[in-house]
Amino acid sequence: MTAAPFGRLLIVGAGLLGTSVALAVKRRWPEVQVAAMDVAARSHPPFDAHLSAGDALPPFDLAVLACPVDAYGPWLARLAAEAPGRPVTDVGSVKRLPHELARSHGLASFAGGHPMAGGSHAGPERASAALFDGRIWFVTAGEAPVETAALARALAEGCGARVVDVAPAAHDEVVAAISHLPQVMASVLMTIVADVADDAALAAAAGGLRDSTRIAEGAAAMWQPIFAANADVLAPLVHEAGARLQDLATRLADPAAVQALFAAANAGRRRLPPL
Repeated sequence: MTAAPFGRLLIVGAGLLGTSVALAVKRRWPEVQVAAMDVAARSHPPFDAHLSAGDALPPFDLAVLACPVDAYGPWLARLAAEAPGRPVTDVGSVKRLPHELARSHGLASFAGGHPMAGGSHAGPERASAALFDGRIWFVTAGEAPVETAALARALAEGCGARVVDVAPAAHDEVVAAISHLPQVMASVLMTIVADVADDAALAAAAGGLRDSTRIAEGAAAMWQPIFAANADVLAPLVHEAGARLQDLATRLADPAAVQALFAAANAGRRRLPPL
């Protein structure tokens, strides 16, 4: 086993992702001391220390923001003021915003990260050391020092993920299509179905509805800040989805139109590699 690239890890936000990072780090490097800071201290494994947001920052070699993206600003400002020069990364679903915030607060030692893993339900009780195994973990080094970017990559690899380096803007364009738009579509679909189907009808639903709306159980507290931060990229995709649905509504009886839709959808679906 290779030596840990850091001895002390600070995770801000001990929910699903933050706790999963801690579990994965402890699995790979049991000797690493992992501290959690959250709105309120809530002691649970595998953290060695649990601190509330009002406590002093503990010593750390790498800090990981795992809180909602709309809470990044105060934390980045605090890290810049109280731990200047210390490496910081994150696990958020947008990357331009944190880089802009870090820059505005004078925090040069920030390298973004985004593991393509998570769950429909939040909370540390659903965390898993295996959550990131084999998954893509985007790293957006931006203007961070080489050492900081290296630590962000080492964290991802230590958690079992596969690192993909990308620029912040390119990251946000990609995830708007492969993550944010699916969340929008699943949520809208579920609201439409729930409006027209009573409980008996919903009880009869088979795998199609359940599979296509699984992520509709996501929390607005997490997703609304993501939508807002990536609205300039996401909104055109939502408009395009609406336009295609409107066009389909007028051509449901047109065999050629339906066949073309399914052919394109089938071909696109086959391009998805297995998880």
